[in-house]
Amino acid sequence: SLELLRAAYHLGNRHIPLEITLDYLRLEPDSVLADMLLRMGLHVIEEVLPFQPEAGAYTAHHSHEDKHEANQESNHESGHHSHA
Repeated sequence: SLELLRAAYHLGNRHIPLEITLDYLRLEPDSVLADMLLRMGLHVIEEVLPFQPEAGAYTAHHSHEDKHEANQESNHESGHHSHA
């Protein structure tokens, strides 16, 4: 969606490691970024899930467990959630 594209643009400008899918963006927990995404009209969900960010031009691949998702859907079935 256009909202997810806009969010990916703004997060990319901040050089944030980001997992990108058709339905959601996943990033490391950050309350300032979560507030920005909420102001953009996206749902922010805190979950403990595998994290596979896009490999940037200057970054090595790594994995983390505790992540945020920016998502337009409010139906999720796993992990700890918080919806706006």
